[in-house]
Amino acid sequence: MSSSIRNPRNVRGIKDQHHNIRTNPERRGPVDPKEVQRTYDTKQTAHSSGAPQSKGVQYEPSGTDHKIDHVYEIIAGQLAPRIKTLSANAILSDRRAFYYFFRKRTGRRCSCFSSETTAESQCFICLGTGIVGGFEKYGTKTEVIDFTSPNLKMVNCEPNFDQNTRPVYFRLKDGYDYGYVEAQIPVLNNIGEIDTFMLFQPVFNRGTRIIAIDPLGFEQVITEKDDFIPFLAYDRMRIRLEFNRGDERPLVSHFLLRYKTANDQVVFGDIPTSDEEITGSNLGLFDSYQEISIYFDGFTITRFNNEDVLYRLEDGRRFKIISTNENRFGGGVLTSTTVRVRYLIQGVDHINQTLLV
Repeated sequence: MSSSIRNPRNVRGIKDQHHNIRTNPERRGPVDPKEVQRTYDTKQTAHSSGAPQSKGVQYEPSGTDHKIDHVYEIIAGQLAPRIKTLSANAILSDRRAFYYFFRKRTGRRCSCFSSETTAESQCFICLGTGIVGGFEKYGTKTEVIDFTSPNLKMVNCEPNFDQNTRPVYFRLKDGYDYGYVEAQIPVLNNIGEIDTFMLFQPVFNRGTRIIAIDPLGFEQVITEKDDFIPFLAYDRMRIRLEFNRGDERPLVSHFLLRYKTANDQVVFGDIPTSDEEITGSNLGLFDSYQEISIYFDGFTITRFNNEDVLYRLEDGRRFKIISTNENRFGGGVLTSTTVRVRYLIQGVDHINQTLLV
């Protein structure tokens, strides 16, 4: 007497003598690493849930297939945002307040760069970047009127080409006691507030004025920030820089207007205690070159770049970003960013720091 035991799951396409069950042979569809791999039976019924498969791994259908996508969705949709929020709260618990200045990489070429191979490091128009405006402060928009402004109107004024300054200045022409420079600037997406404005004069002139003109022709002399508020109701305004000969030859470099596009311009970061102790030591110039790490949340600023500048409010120290590391989790969700920075040093770094406030 003999007997045999046969597992019907191991024999495809053969009728089991005891259970009268026939199992259908299965085959694989074409495998493309970039596509989802599925397993089909002869009725062309897909067994896999569609979860992406590891390259080169033979895959058989399983009752847990649907859980793969489910776990991924939980990580990306629930866990990653929670980690992002926890990271932001941790930063706020020991926060440092900063202004963040994005370095401009596109825009009008500064007049200090027009006849040279490099920008003037101490230029008050481009701050050493070669682009008019130099840096954009987070939560604001900067507009500048200078010699390179489009559709610039000059009456009894001229650029001082013969003095070969970097940048090129405006001046009142010889033989005239009055003149002006006028240009239009946009004020799009403003929230009705001015961050700062400035008429830069290399030498103080007693006979200069700033006049704002709205699209309907209303004019007002500007002496303080609040004077601009009525003009922010429009998407543009004209600025007239008037020259009256109170001095032998009035000179003006440029006019800068920085208006707010968000209610708060402050960003918060966390500096590890060990880094604070290192930078607080009495190491002289060596200490000024120390690099430290600062951690920022994944909500406020989603992209940091090398050469951007941070201004710490508590002590006025300025930092230059030299490297960034984006911390991502669960399908690319940005949870936080670690930036490596070092102190900016006047006369060493080719960035004019005066206007980064």
